[in-house]
Amino acid sequence: MTATLIQTTRLLLLALLAMSIVACGFHLRGEVNVPSRLKTLTLTSDSGSDSFDQSLRIALTKAGVVIINKANANKSTLELKINKITSSDIELARNASNDVSQIQRTLSSHYFIRQADGKSLFGPRAISTNKTLTNQDAEESAKLSYNTTQTDIMNEALASQLLYDLSYAPL
Repeated sequence: MTATLIQTTRLLLLALLAMSIVACGFHLRGEVNVPSRLKTLTLTSDSGSDSFDQSLRIALTKAGVVIINKANANKSTLELKINKITSSDIELARNASNDVSQIQRTLSSHYFIRQADGKSLFGPRAISTNKTLTNQDAEESAKLSYNTTQTDIMNEALASQLLYDLSYAPL
C-alpha cells in the first residue's frame, strides 16, 4: 500500500514537472522555429563542402523551410548566401616520436540573408565549430577515414548552428 502510494506520488510529481516545463515555453533544442519570412528561400552556397551543403539542406527541410530555384523565385523571396568554409588546425599533442597525435580542427564560415536585389537584410553572421581529433599518429588510411568522418559530423553541427542562428533573425 505504501509503495503504491509513493510510486503514485512520484508519477504525479513527474507529470506536474513535465507540464510546468511545457507551460513555461521550454522547447527542446532540436526544434527550431524559423521566422515565417524565411520559410521559402533560395540557397547560394559557396561553402566548398558537399557534406555541409547536404547537411544544411536536410536541416532546413526538417525545420519546414522550402528551398526553391532562383528561376522560380519572385521579388519577395529571400536568398540564404553561404560563404566559403575555412578550416584551421591547432596541434594539441605529440607522441614520443614527435609525431602529431591530436589536433583541434575549427570550421568557420559567414552567411547572410539578402533580398532579390542583392541588399543584405541579415548578416553577415559568423558560424563556427571545433572538435578535437585524436588518432593523428595512426596509419594514413585510418587517419584519413577518421578525419573525414569527424569533419562530416562537424559539418552537420555547423549546419545546425546556422539553422539555430536563423531562428533569431529579426525578419
